[in-house]
Amino acid sequence: MRVQYNFSSRRTGNILNINKQREKFPNMVRNMIRICDIIIEVLDARFVDRTQNFYLENLVNRSDKKMIYVINKIDLVDREEKKKEVEEKKIIPYVFVSCKNRSGSRALRERIKIEAKRLHSERKIIHVGIIGYPNTGKSSLINFLVGKRSARTASEPGFTTRLKKVKLTNGILLFDTPGVIPDLDYSMSNSEKIAQHTIVNARDYNKIKDPDFIVNTIMQEYRDVLENFYKIPAKGDSEMLIAELGKQKNFLLKKGIIDIDRTSRFILKEWQQGKIKI
Repeated sequence: MRVQYNFSSRRTGNILNINKQREKFPNMVRNMIRICDIIIEVLDARFVDRTQNFYLENLVNRSDKKMIYVINKIDLVDREEKKKEVEEKKIIPYVFVSCKNRSGSRALRERIKIEAKRLHSERKIIHVGIIGYPNTGKSSLINFLVGKRSARTASEPGFTTRLKKVKLTNGILLFDTPGVIPDLDYSMSNSEKIAQHTIVNARDYNKIKDPDFIVNTIMQEYRDVLENFYKIPAKGDSEMLIAELGKQKNFLLKKGIIDIDRTSRFILKEWQQGKIKI
C-alpha cells in the first residue's frame, strides 16, 4: 500500500487547501529522498518516540540512504536520561542539539561530513534532506548549521510548505521540507489524535478545537509537571487547574465566569513554547 502524508501550514486554512497540499506532498517527499544522499530526521527531545516518523524512515531505508537522528530541544530534558533512552532504543547515529541554546552544531556538522566523505568518491555534491514532524525545529536547525538566517522559521507548526535548498559547504547542500504527519495518524476530527499531535507541537494551540480536552490529556500523563509548574494542587483534575489558573490570570467572561477556552490555550501555549519542562 502506498503511504500518503499530510502537513499543516498557516497557508492551509481550510479543507480544500489542505487536500490540495495532501495531494502534492507524497511526490515532494519521494523526490527529496530520491535526490538526497543523507537524511536527517529531527526529533523533539521531549517526545522522541512520538515524533519518530516510521513511515518516512521505512522509505529512507528502502532507498538505502544514510539516516542521522537529530535530538533537538535537548535543553528541555535531562541530557543523561535522554542519552540512555535513545541508546536503549538504538536510535543511532544521533546528535543532541539545542537550537535555542546554540549547542550541538559542531557535532552535527562533523557527523554530516563523516557520512559525506564516504560518498565523495561517487559524487561531487552531497545532498542532505531534513525531515520531521511539524515544529520539531527543522528550519531553525538549518539556520543554526549555516550560521545565518537562510530558512524562514516560525513557532507555528507547518510553516515550511515546500522544498528549500541551502548551501552548507562547497560540497554539501541541505534541503528543508515541510513538517509531516503520517496519513494513518492524521485526522481533522479525531480528538485523541489531535490531542496527541498538539502535545508534541505538531498542531498549533491556537487552531485546535476543545483545548480543555487536550489540557486534560496532558494532565493524565503529566499531572505533577503541570501542578508543580503552576503551583496549583489540582489533584489531577484538569478542570480545577483551569479554573484556578483562570482566576489567577483574570481570564474571565461576564459575571466572573472563567474563560475556559482562553485559559486552556494559555496552558497549551506555554507547553508548546517549552516553558513547562517535563
